[in-house]
Amino acid sequence: MPQTRVRYLTAGLLTIIACLLYLDRYAVGIASERMRDDLHMTQTEMSWFLSAFFWSYALTQLPAGWLSDRYGPRVMLTIYILGWSLFTALLGTTTIVRLILFWRFLCGATQAGAYPVASGMIRSWFPIRQRGTASSIVAMGGRAGAVIAPLLTAELIGIFRDRWQPVLILYGLLGIATAALFIGLCRNSPQAHPFCNDAERQFIASHVTSLEETGNRRSAFPWRMLLSSLSLWGNSLTQFLTNIGWLFVVTWLPRYLETVHQIPLKEQAVMTAIPTAAGIVGMFCGGWGTDIAVRRLGLKWGRRVPVLVTRFLAAAGYGMCIVVAQWPTGDSPAWIPWAIVGCLAFATFACDWGVPAIWAYAQDVGGPFTASIMAWANMWGNLGAAIAPPLYNKVLGETQSPTEWNHLFALCAGALILSGLTALALDSTRSISESQ
Repeated sequence: MPQTRVRYLTAGLLTIIACLLYLDRYAVGIASERMRDDLHMTQTEMSWFLSAFFWSYALTQLPAGWLSDRYGPRVMLTIYILGWSLFTALLGTTTIVRLILFWRFLCGATQAGAYPVASGMIRSWFPIRQRGTASSIVAMGGRAGAVIAPLLTAELIGIFRDRWQPVLILYGLLGIATAALFIGLCRNSPQAHPFCNDAERQFIASHVTSLEETGNRRSAFPWRMLLSSLSLWGNSLTQFLTNIGWLFVVTWLPRYLETVHQIPLKEQAVMTAIPTAAGIVGMFCGGWGTDIAVRRLGLKWGRRVPVLVTRFLAAAGYGMCIVVAQWPTGDSPAWIPWAIVGCLAFATFACDWGVPAIWAYAQDVGGPFTASIMAWANMWGNLGAAIAPPLYNKVLGETQSPTEWNHLFALCAGALILSGLTALALDSTRSISESQ
């Protein structure tokens, strides 16, 4: 009997959810200056608005991952989607700054479980040799959402007569529809899905590793292994430092284009989308690349090398921004912002090339605790994202000159170099369930 292909339906739905996740997360980036003006916020207050999401997102990663492992991904991911969609819509109905910060904080808390759930579902639905590619496709959905966010949001702001509030309400309603689609079509495992036949179930089950079989027999979460594993701490630091460098592209780039180069809103949207679009290409290549690297270099270096190399290349992209920014603005001002965007596109392409290797690493070592392991690393990654906006604001201040922006580019490059070095600790051959 030929196999069904329900695992591809599952990956497709997770990709749509990842797209919505990033659409709701980064729509506020392109609208931030209008929000700040309408709500009479200072630059510091706006930096904390952008940061509030990542604080809650980081601090609720472990509870969200544990709930997903405990109660199953289908129910929990539905709850998460409904939650962040509601709070996104509420952002569009509020005019009080403190309440805006609170809704944004809750958006982060409810989005926290999405990627841990997705990673755990990929582990359940895909054999190990396909996990890098499956992870890259789902993660590409997130980056697609980040590309769509500035373009669609800018267009909708124009349609709604320069108002950002109806846009966020519309995104919230879209999320409710997506939650209904997910709970109707997805199941926790191939064994539970009515559309999945025995041939597909056997294909997935026949490619389970011995490490995963060991983990499947263990019920208590191995906290001691988590806290004592050099490999897992290396993964956590890699993601912490990566997000300090990467977050600039999806949060601060519109501000840079407006304040330094006076780029109009719709052109800002296009320019902001370009680096993230390059990241989608990198994400796809990274899934393919880490699967090939594992076959040629083995599991340990096949996961480690893609992360190490791509962080150094991303740092080089920020270094090129500094070089371009030194050009005298009076000679050729029109091409400089586009050149900066091109350098950032290279940095994002390189950075996202390494993401599927990080996802696959969590699946390799996590076994039945994949969602929790993914959540642990995501917590540290988003602590990096949480401190990034106030850190950026500290470097720039309330008023900025091109010199301060160059200092910020240097900060991002330095964080990515350190991130690459910490990737040397990754070891996919050591399961979390093994005694160390």
